[in-house]
Amino acid sequence: MNKTPTYQRLANHIIDDILADKYTCGDALPSLRIFAQLQQISMTTALNCYRYIEQQGYAVAKPKQGYFVTQPYRANSGYQFPSFIATTTQLDKRHSEYFIAEHSFATAQLDEALVDKTGFQKCWQHIGKDPSLTLGYADIRGEEKLRKALSEHFLKQGFTTHYEQLVITNGCLDAVLLALEVVSNKGDTILVSSPCYSGLLDILKLLERKVLEVPSTIDGLDIEQVEQAMQRQQISACLISANHQNPTGHSLSTEQKQKLASLAEQYRTPIIEDDVFRELSHSPVIPLPIKHFDKSGWVLWCSSVSKTLAAGLRVGWCSPGHYYEKYIEQRKVRTLGVNQPIQLALARYIQQGYYQQHISSVNRHLVEHLKTYSQVLTDSLPNTCQAYSPTGGLVIWLSLGKLNAFKLSRLLWQQQVFVRPGTDFTTTNEYQNCIRINFGLRPSNETLTKLNMLVDVIKAQS
Repeated sequence: MNKTPTYQRLANHIIDDILADKYTCGDALPSLRIFAQLQQISMTTALNCYRYIEQQGYAVAKPKQGYFVTQPYRANSGYQFPSFIATTTQLDKRHSEYFIAEHSFATAQLDEALVDKTGFQKCWQHIGKDPSLTLGYADIRGEEKLRKALSEHFLKQGFTTHYEQLVITNGCLDAVLLALEVVSNKGDTILVSSPCYSGLLDILKLLERKVLEVPSTIDGLDIEQVEQAMQRQQISACLISANHQNPTGHSLSTEQKQKLASLAEQYRTPIIEDDVFRELSHSPVIPLPIKHFDKSGWVLWCSSVSKTLAAGLRVGWCSPGHYYEKYIEQRKVRTLGVNQPIQLALARYIQQGYYQQHISSVNRHLVEHLKTYSQVLTDSLPNTCQAYSPTGGLVIWLSLGKLNAFKLSRLLWQQQVFVRPGTDFTTTNEYQNCIRINFGLRPSNETLTKLNMLVDVIKAQS
């Protein structure tokens, strides 16, 4: 007996036809009404069918026009994550050079041309003229208008988080730092995925926490080692990015997200989820966070608009779940709130639909950026170099065979080409032959010149 739903069975037939080149990119699929009549199905089933095709990345919906064929981008990925047994590490000797090099491959951020200044300025000007603007102390939880706007925005992505559970912060790292202070103490051990964003490791060092770095896998994370650490009470909390994580761009599967939420509840071990790249998805569907599967509040979900809209706004949020009251108390000690006019302008930006339009536009650009960058790297680099194919975000993780990435980065810096070596993203001896490249920059002549300079140095050293 075939248990596959009708809509999915029909969708798979259409996907097979697309893969067999019976459709080409840009072709219009039959209208929903005609498709329903041809297949003798309801309009609801037809809509579910087309939405499923869209979720798989083989179609895109255009308002008032219909559904059009597209092809999900699948870059070749020969990179293999290293396997090792996680051990607890002290961070007192950690050294990571921190700098912000504008318009470089070293900083994971959008090209300035992709920042929607026009839309945000309209909202900023509107707020400035609003007679109800008080310019007083902001609500310690954040402006209600912004929390409601965010809650409604996430609901459209299939993710429910009530506005009363959200707390506005000064960016994502601020949200994470507060969460760490709420769930752990000096000397405690925090589990992270490997490799791990250097900014998170720097925070853990600042707070004098120890680290248990668990290896990533092609499917996500070594869940067995995570459960062992929880079971043995080796850790006070986990600090994990589930979607398009920095520095590799890879994501956890839905099954792993569900498993982690279940383990957190089972072992009463909090998970701090750094989800700042989630909305930068290379498929039409925005993935769900671990928080979506959290039934008992053990996940503290943190994010911001720093990567998706503009880093300079410094607006983030946390949904602390079980730790809401403690989180609020910590904010009262730390700060008197976040810039009120910026919050109100951002709330309007979201409510007016600008943010959703911006996300869709940015993601289309990023997919094209990735294609161009990957083509240059694939066509020019030796076979000993392998890139991990990211599912979203802003970065490419590149393995360089036997080359020393730290020494390579210094050679590149001399030519004003900035990348981050893999050693910045770990407490282990792994990734000494890896670099992280930001592809948020538009592939302009200047950018491509520097990318080719990077390739030439790698080839010369190889």
